[in-house]
Amino acid sequence: MNYAPIAIFACRRPDHLRDLLNSLKENPEAIFSDLNIFIGGPKYEKDWDLVKETIRVAEQSNGFKSIVVETKFETTTGSGLIHTGVNQILNTHSSIIVLEDDLIVRRDFLLYMNQGLNQFKDDDRVSQISGWNYGTISEVNQSSTYFFPVPTPWGWATWRRAWNYSSNLAEEFEWLTAKSKRMRNFNFNENYDCLGMIEAVMKENYDAWDAVWYLHLFRNNKLVLHPNNSLIINRGFDGSGLNFKHSFQWREDIFDATQKTFTLPVEIAISPEFEKYLKYLRKWIKTSERQSGARLLMHKIVRMIKQHIRYYRPGFYAGN
Repeated sequence: MNYAPIAIFACRRPDHLRDLLNSLKENPEAIFSDLNIFIGGPKYEKDWDLVKETIRVAEQSNGFKSIVVETKFETTTGSGLIHTGVNQILNTHSSIIVLEDDLIVRRDFLLYMNQGLNQFKDDDRVSQISGWNYGTISEVNQSSTYFFPVPTPWGWATWRRAWNYSSNLAEEFEWLTAKSKRMRNFNFNENYDCLGMIEAVMKENYDAWDAVWYLHLFRNNKLVLHPNNSLIINRGFDGSGLNFKHSFQWREDIFDATQKTFTLPVEIAISPEFEKYLKYLRKWIKTSERQSGARLLMHKIVRMIKQHIRYYRPGFYAGN
């Protein structure tokens, strides 16, 4: 098996980084994997001491084939740091595994990532391997994996062929908002305001590289491989990150179903279990927003009406 290089992106959370490194080292494939740790500059001057401690944790890490620590202090946004690091690695490698410092991984995370990367390396229909899932798809077939049309930013992998795309965000946004059905599907059947994230990126320079990536994959009908249950714990829901200012509890224990191999899909198409994935997504939204189902429904209806009024034009409701 070929082992893809790993890139970790960190800044001012030394304890989070330490926990991620410890969990990653428990993967048997770690000793065959090159690790690159990119550390960005803080958004606020008061955080420099935490950045220095994060660098110290990174420099003391061990347990991998090789370790390179790079500081990118000129980069103070998550999107900027990730794009810089991923582009750098993919200049010399054909694939990459990407982690942020607030994650913890299961013992078979690297096995799953490398198995998927090797299996689908030449299939242009597949653009990402995701280590995240909002719930458990099958209680029986723990080794199963699925294709969903949804990328995730929490523990993922990709190939140079998929990442090095050329696109125009304004043009892709114009295409998206030309049809109501496209907008609905892009918003996961109106379960999440992905369209609003793209609007914020364009108008407010919102730090959401993953929303832009998702739009590109969505327009080009690309697929993402997902595990049966999450191989990731995201500790960024503790309020320490840039995008989730309040804390909430979500799956703080990894479901212990470590595999010796994963069963990859034979058919390259959206798996029938996608609706179950969306069910778990709705539960996560309700938990993260800390609102009742009735209030979320009201917000969804209001949002849909506003967006449809904003983008209506002749032919808006016709076709795909």
